[in-house]
Amino acid sequence: MRTYLAALTVAALAVAVNAGNSFRITSLSGDGALSCTNFPGATRYRVEWAPNLRDGWTNILDGLSAIPGTGLTYTVQVPMEIGQTSAFYRVVATVPDVGADYHAYGTDFVHTAFLTIYHQPTVRQTVRDQLQGMVDRGATRISTRIWFVTEPGTTNFGETWRVTFPMTDQEQTNLHLYAQDVAAVQGSGGNRLRLDLGMLWLGAADYTRGTPTTGLGWTPITGAVFTNRVNTTTDKLLAAVSGVSRPDGVRVVETIYLNGEVMIGAKANEDWFMTAHYPRFVSAVTQAGFTPSVYFIVADSQDHVLQNDYIDPQYPVLNNHRSMFWVYRTLRFLADNSLFIPARIDFSYYVPSSGATYTQLLTRVLDDADATLPTLGATQSYALPETYYFADGAQRRVFGQAIAEEMATRQRLKLVAFWTTPDGGGTGTNIAYPFAFEDYRLIPGN
Repeated sequence: MRTYLAALTVAALAVAVNAGNSFRITSLSGDGALSCTNFPGATRYRVEWAPNLRDGWTNILDGLSAIPGTGLTYTVQVPMEIGQTSAFYRVVATVPDVGADYHAYGTDFVHTAFLTIYHQPTVRQTVRDQLQGMVDRGATRISTRIWFVTEPGTTNFGETWRVTFPMTDQEQTNLHLYAQDVAAVQGSGGNRLRLDLGMLWLGAADYTRGTPTTGLGWTPITGAVFTNRVNTTTDKLLAAVSGVSRPDGVRVVETIYLNGEVMIGAKANEDWFMTAHYPRFVSAVTQAGFTPSVYFIVADSQDHVLQNDYIDPQYPVLNNHRSMFWVYRTLRFLADNSLFIPARIDFSYYVPSSGATYTQLLTRVLDDADATLPTLGATQSYALPETYYFADGAQRRVFGQAIAEEMATRQRLKLVAFWTTPDGGGTGTNIAYPFAFEDYRLIPGN
C-alpha cells in the first residue's frame, strides 16, 4: 500500500477523488455523514475511506474539530492501493445529541402540558410550530414525560398534565399524533429528531403511598390492580408509537423509561415496583423494537461530590465516590435480583456549583461512575435525561459548555436533555419555548 497527501475540506458525504488531489465532500447522507457547513453543532469529525463502495469504510483520521459554518482544510495521509488512481472518502460528523424535556407549550405547566389535549387543533399546531423552531435551532432529541395521575371516571381539575391511570384511548391517540409530528419535522440544517418517552407515577398511580397489601395511591387500589394498570398503560404506549418512523425510515422513538429517578432504599415500595413491573416492561419494549430503560439520579452538593475522604458504610467500592451513592445502590439491587441493567446508564444531574467549575463537578461524577458501576456489569456510557436549564443566560452557557466539552472530548457522555417544566429554571420557575440549544453545544474558543 502507498499513501498520498491530500487536502481535505470538511463537508459531508463521499465522492471519488484522484490520488493526491484535493477533494470536497458536499452532500448530506442518510448514514450519519453530515456537513459542518450547514448543520449546527457538529464539533468533531473522522475521515473514512473505501477503495470501492462494496467493501465498507475504514477510519483513517479521527478527532478533527471544525467550526460550524466554515470550511476548514486538513492535510491527511490517504491510503491508496498500489496502482489505484481513485477511491471514495467521506467525513462523518460527531454531533452532540442535545435536546429538551418537552411536556408543555407554555410556562404554566399545569394547564399547558399538551398530551391530554393534543387532539385540539390549536394545541397541536402550537406544538408543531415549536418543534420546528427547536429543530431549526439544532435540537436532535425530544424527551417527553407522561405523568399518570388521574383515577378513571374522576376529574383532572382542568389540569392538563394529569394523564389517566391507566391511559385512555384518547390519550393513546394523542400520543400517536404527537409521535407522528415529532417524526415529520426536519431542521434547516437537515437534522431530524429522536423521541424518548418516560412514564412517571403520581396521584392514583403513586406507588410510594400505602402498600401493595393495604392499597396503593390516593384512591387506593390493590397491588394486583395497580400492576394490571401498569401493564395496560405500557401496552397502550407501545401501540401508540409502534410503526411511527421518520421519512428516512428511522423509528422516531428510541428509549422508553419505565420510571425516572429510581432510588432503591430511598422511596417507599421502589423495590416492589421494580420487581413487579420491570421484567415485563423490558420484554414488551424490547419486542416492540425500542430501548427499555429507567434513569437514576445524581443530586448532591459540591462538597459531597468532591469529598475525597468519603467512606461508604455498606459498599467499600464507593469510598471516595460519594456521587454514586444512590446510582450504585439501585444498580446493585438490579444486579442482585437478576433484573435488566440498561445498556447505557442514564441519570438526572443536579449538582450546583458553590465555587468549583461545572467541568470539575461533571468530570468527578462521571469519573466516579467509571470507577464503580462497571463492577456491576454496567457500561461506561452515560446520558443526562434531565439537568439544569438556568434562567440566567450567562450561567446556562457556562454550564452547557462544560457538558458540551465532555461530550466532544471523552465520548462517554452520549446525550443531554435539559429540564424545562416544572421548575426548569429553579424552584417555582418554569421555562418555556424557545430554548437555547446552542448553549449545550461546543462554542469554539469558549
